[in-house]
Amino acid sequence: MPVVIPEIITVTSQNVGPTVAILAGVHGDEYEGVIAALSLARELPQELICGTVKIVSPAHPSAWQNCNRVSPIDGENLARVFPGSQNGSATEQLAHAITEQLIKSADVLIDLHSAGTNFEMPFLCGFHAGSHSWCKESERLANVFNADFTWHHNGEPDYGRSLTVAYEQQIPAIYIEGHGGRSIRKTDLDGYTAGVRRVLQALNMVQIAPQTTGDTTQVTGSGNTDAGLVASDDGYLVTRVHVGDLVPSGEVIAEIIDITGVVLSTLYATQTSYIMLLRRDARVIAGDTICITASELHS
Repeated sequence: MPVVIPEIITVTSQNVGPTVAILAGVHGDEYEGVIAALSLARELPQELICGTVKIVSPAHPSAWQNCNRVSPIDGENLARVFPGSQNGSATEQLAHAITEQLIKSADVLIDLHSAGTNFEMPFLCGFHAGSHSWCKESERLANVFNADFTWHHNGEPDYGRSLTVAYEQQIPAIYIEGHGGRSIRKTDLDGYTAGVRRVLQALNMVQIAPQTTGDTTQVTGSGNTDAGLVASDDGYLVTRVHVGDLVPSGEVIAEIIDITGVVLSTLYATQTSYIMLLRRDARVIAGDTICITASELHS
């Protein structure tokens, strides 16, 4: 099966301005971002007053067709192989094409994700903080986006992400997460499009954007969804918290029980923190990620 390179939808104003790249559907089981991005592609030609918006949605067509996080061709995760390789696997070739044709030509990158099939996350906007000018602009735009949570990640992004390419190219970049679960919540969908419009307004690319409805909660942490609190036993996960909850240090987050209900192990909050990711599937094996937390950011 040959690699499918997605179309770049380009919305251009008659007036010179920034170029904003929007990625959505890097994972094939994340619906919200794809629909939000294509809604923006349909509506922005009547709204854009300067600059260009380039949209790739869905970014991983073969994974989208299979409603999977990984490629049916080579089993690779697009969000772990950026910047890719022109002569690599199918997924690496796709990452290379997106890197060269979309990200490197942008002044700002917005990557629309959601929690996908196996996890749940609150509606959040994340970015990589630092003293560099592009990090400062990422922070400004993340706050302008105004999701329920704004997640500060200190240091460089982990290898293989779209934001890794942006960081290395000194391009301001933010990413969005929603609740996922192959469900589309109206509040999330509206939040994606409203947040993007606020970013475009902050770049003077549109005149009107929806006003914010509340303050964002500022949190900090690594944000690595390949890490976190993990199961120490095989069994069934019984959660005691919800995503977005502020959990005191020492509080029980979840228990792992056997099929008769006997508690095999208990997961506790190691510090007072917010629940930023929580596993959906109750059936677990030792080593499975259960949750990720983030600390409240204090100025």
